[in-house]
Amino acid sequence: MLGQFRVHWVWVPLLVAALSGCPSAPPEKQQAWVMPAPTAAISTEQPLPSRFNLVSWNVHKQLGQPDWQQEFSDLQRQYSPHLMALQEVNVNPAQPPSMLPYHYAFGANLAQSDGSHSGVMSLAASPIQSTYLQLSAPTEPVTNTPKASLMSELIMADGQSLLMVNIHGINFVTNAKYQRQLDTLESAIDRHQGPVIFAGDFNTWSDDRKALLDALAQRQGLASVPFANSEGIKQFFGHKLDHILYSCQLTPVAGSADVLSHYTSSDHTPLYVQFDYSPTCS
Repeated sequence: MLGQFRVHWVWVPLLVAALSGCPSAPPEKQQAWVMPAPTAAISTEQPLPSRFNLVSWNVHKQLGQPDWQQEFSDLQRQYSPHLMALQEVNVNPAQPPSMLPYHYAFGANLAQSDGSHSGVMSLAASPIQSTYLQLSAPTEPVTNTPKASLMSELIMADGQSLLMVNIHGINFVTNAKYQRQLDTLESAIDRHQGPVIFAGDFNTWSDDRKALLDALAQRQGLASVPFANSEGIKQFFGHKLDHILYSCQLTPVAGSADVLSHYTSSDHTPLYVQFDYSPTCS
């Protein structure tokens, strides 16, 4: 296990030391918060089903905005995601959000002057067994802040553990520093026994960065979900930033992969796919 899930807010151990002395600084304590769905608000405590739906979305700090909340509710009704990997999520620790009907984990990479925190959030309709926050050792120029990734484990119906890695890739740094962030996450993927999902905003805004991600995928036996309407995926310098990678125990259901361009509350578009799970690789 990466770190034990509790039924209240907890601190989860981290891998790197806190950084300070910058305008938008990491929190004084690097934090991974986990929150289960209230018992009365969730219909099942069952493991993740063998067919499940996933959404990955950089929400651009819109969590508290009415437009985003309306889209979040609509997305639940229309697509019934079992798992969601969200990036650039803004949370106030004094007033933790309700993300019904989901269990969720939140990892902060920076604290704002108004007391709110920004980071990545992973949501699941099934209980999260463990979660671990990894801050990048390289930091962004000017702000000197790291990027956050969450590694969360869930149990499949056959008892196998699924690892979901939710990444927000570090942005304007050298390829070598980008590789350092990927290397740390690859180590966790390499150690894991069972199915893997690697999803999020990878900030692959150059051919070199995409090549580094492709090399990781090849080493770890991960494939990338193909989207027929991929032109709707957020791009920078003509390169797509958001991806969903998956291991060989998972198979995208034919025709399910979709770029949900009708959701416009964020500057990124949510990516949706339905997976079938098998305990062995086909």
